[in-house]
Amino acid sequence: MSQANGVVMNLPRSKYELVQRVNWSSLKVVGRSPAHYRHELLRQGADTAARKLGRACHLAALEPERYRHEVAVWTEGRRAGKKWEAFCSEHEGQELLKEDEAELCQAIQRAVRNDSAAAKYLAGGQGEVSLFWTHVTPPMGALPGYSLDCKGRVDFLATDRALVDLKTTRDASEDGFGREVYKYRYHAQAAFYADGYAAATGIRLPYVVVAVESAPPHVVQVYRVPDRVLDAGRELYRALLDRLHICREHATWPGYFDGEAELSLPKWAAGGADDDDPTGLGLDFSNAAQPEHA
Repeated sequence: MSQANGVVMNLPRSKYELVQRVNWSSLKVVGRSPAHYRHELLRQGADTAARKLGRACHLAALEPERYRHEVAVWTEGRRAGKKWEAFCSEHEGQELLKEDEAELCQAIQRAVRNDSAAAKYLAGGQGEVSLFWTHVTPPMGALPGYSLDCKGRVDFLATDRALVDLKTTRDASEDGFGREVYKYRYHAQAAFYADGYAAATGIRLPYVVVAVESAPPHVVQVYRVPDRVLDAGRELYRALLDRLHICREHATWPGYFDGEAELSLPKWAAGGADDDDPTGLGLDFSNAAQPEHA
């Protein structure tokens, strides 16, 4: 399915997924290895219970009205038999949750919606906004440039204010969540989406993360992603795009390295720095209350 560059509201996820462009969920796998990236592409379309629950939690917190219409809750115990089949048929096209899953979604919804810092970003806007743009890397000396068509799906576009990303987490504290950002490369995702929105619209908006703990009491913290973190993320995602481009050009999808390598122990075993230490990137997010405008 082809799609022109720009911002598209209300595009069903099923149609978004048919658009053949580079997206973050697959691009980040290049960081593990191109071989894993290619494998991920071949298995695209596979869904998991965790992904379904994540989508439902996002709907509940960011778009409660859609949640009420697009989610159905099964209350009859084991999901099998004629009753279950009839329930699936009756609610075809909806996300089907168990009672405990629905309770978690509603708890997260209450926590996010009752948080004053988060609520101001969610007062007006659109959820699941699709972005389509072309990333262009210009020539550098003897190195030729290239372009790649990209796409992204922003959790929530706060009207003329910010791109909003909802993240469930074990630890929403500054230090704990900063470590998760570094570990899961959320800063690269933020830069990828922020740059994509700017490329698609010509407008650069602040990027905001609403972090909510997945366990009670579901503490919510709102973080504005500062330029220094976006810069670090931008460097990372562009390096991944470079690697992807080279793999496509040469039709090769290597693993971690070519040939042989000398076995080494991890840094912590050799008395080096902690591999998970994020301080080199300065991931101490600012938690000031007021948004920054472009």
